[in-house]
Amino acid sequence: MEVYKDNDCIVISDEIWSDLILDGNKHIPVQSVSEDARKRTIALYAPSKTFNLAGLIGSYHIIYDPYLRDRVRAQSSKSHYNDMNVLSMHALIGAYGPEGAEWVDELCQVLTSNVNYAYDYITKNFKGVKLSKPQGTYMLFMDCTDWCKENGKTIDELEKAGWDVGVAWQDGRMFHGPCSIRLNLALPFGRVEEAMKRLNEHVFNAK
Repeated sequence: MEVYKDNDCIVISDEIWSDLILDGNKHIPVQSVSEDARKRTIALYAPSKTFNLAGLIGSYHIIYDPYLRDRVRAQSSKSHYNDMNVLSMHALIGAYGPEGAEWVDELCQVLTSNVNYAYDYITKNFKGVKLSKPQGTYMLFMDCTDWCKENGKTIDELEKAGWDVGVAWQDGRMFHGPCSIRLNLALPFGRVEEAMKRLNEHVFNAK
């Protein structure tokens, strides 16, 4: 934020994942870093990732600086696109109420278990696959460059092999990983175990 201050930049901070923090980590909102950061930042939030409410239109921004807030409102009001409605308003209020907070705490425990298990399993069993353990979200990003090279496979062939055994994962190239796969772990723990077993036996270590 000091760099942005020195260069007089406006910061747009996407903090949509900020509710989904894995055990032992803490989210620090950009606007809390300093008084200057508070004034020059447009922070974007939504309940859509956490509560699966994407279809209800509940995204919002927090802007403390009046001039910045007026500019954003002026631009966004021209299209009338994705205006909040009565249903989305009550869904947002419900999500951020006491019951929602309790549910998110339990959700983060489940996600932490899923991520820890999958990370440890992949690191131990899938030789040639690199990944980092995330501090939040429910996504793993698998760099399969070395595995593909060692096994003479393309990332398209690897992706198809997973889908063929019922593991629905995502091409990582759209996220700037030229030989990567994105894995969503927002599911029951038993499904994570089954997915890892199938990938081990039928994809990464298939005989």
